[in-house]
Amino acid sequence: MKLDLTDRQYQVLQCVKDAKAQGKRPYTKGVVNRMKAKGYDITERQCSYDLSVIIRTKGTGVISMRLGSKPTLWIYDERCIKDDAA
Repeated sequence: MKLDLTDRQYQVLQCVKDAKAQGKRPYTKGVVNRMKAKGYDITERQCSYDLSVIIRTKGTGVISMRLGSKPTLWIYDERCIKDDAA
């Protein structure tokens, strides 16, 4: 399924998927650090915007979770893709 995302948003989505593959649930800052490690120049504000678009786009499998006053966690879950498709 083709998602309606920009190239940068696809890269951010891939970073969240990579974190899931490594058994991690990154905060926004963690996603920014992953993007910078891949050679992309992105600010935390840009990343936050991209993540907010990603969680609102059906079929991405990314959900957000905020516990109390802690930063938002970005979680990739394949089951969410199946739920959105139904």
